[in-house]
Amino acid sequence: MKKLLFLGLLSLSLFSSCNNDDDNPSPAGPGTMEIEFDNVAIINGIQRQLSLKEVGSTDYNYENAMGQDFNLTFLRYFISNVVLEGPNGERFEDPQTAEATSSSGYYLVDEATPSSQLVKLENIPAGAYNKISFTVGVSEEGIKEGAAGGALDPATNGMFWNWNAGYVAIKVEGQSAVSAGGAIGNTIDPENEKGLVFHVGGWKDIEGTAFVNNNQTLSYAFDVSAKVADDQAPHVHMVMDILQLFTGQNEIDFTGNNNVHKPTDGKSMAENLGAAFAFDHIHQ
Repeated sequence: MKKLLFLGLLSLSLFSSCNNDDDNPSPAGPGTMEIEFDNVAIINGIQRQLSLKEVGSTDYNYENAMGQDFNLTFLRYFISNVVLEGPNGERFEDPQTAEATSSSGYYLVDEATPSSQLVKLENIPAGAYNKISFTVGVSEEGIKEGAAGGALDPATNGMFWNWNAGYVAIKVEGQSAVSAGGAIGNTIDPENEKGLVFHVGGWKDIEGTAFVNNNQTLSYAFDVSAKVADDQAPHVHMVMDILQLFTGQNEIDFTGNNNVHKPTDGKSMAENLGAAFAFDHIHQ
């Protein structure tokens, strides 16, 4: 009888311990999240993958709001200052460093390099996140010491003007049948009679000068929460509609200034960036 009583108490103790473990699980550790920046063209409500054309091509596969045909030969832009937020006070700010030989928290998205379109955030506190914000461009923190290394290295990214003008936030190049030519860029030169070049950037406003802050900080809400933990790594899909770069808040006329290289000249396209980017979906 004593043996049976002892076994009964032992079983009860083990059962109680298991219940306590279930009621008080160990807190989840930090995790990761992938942010994909997919460059597309949305035509008649249908999302199509962006297609770059060869330099000199007269195959104009896109059209702006003014009915002007064009194609693209080059697309590159910076993403920085990534912040995640959740409904229960969750908040994560992607750490940023900018030093002479390295940098972190700055991401160069290049349409010609598919791997660059995937941004991986690490050491995110466990939680549910339903909002994201980021900056298109590089703000003061990234240039106060001059050009830096890593993604900010001007020798490899070709995205730096000078200390006063800073980094180019976005470069868009292509060709249009209505262009007057004379443009110069990474893929376009003045001999290209139909060239389009839009190098848009600038990190500070100086009244009465060509310096304006064209960096754009954009915020988006998810339709469902992205759950992050040491065993959960959501994949957030953002899209950038290149047609909205020319057709958003401001209509870009290819017969006008088709060779943009100054912050003030790029303001119209910079103001279109908010409409160009959009949240698409989440893979949990």
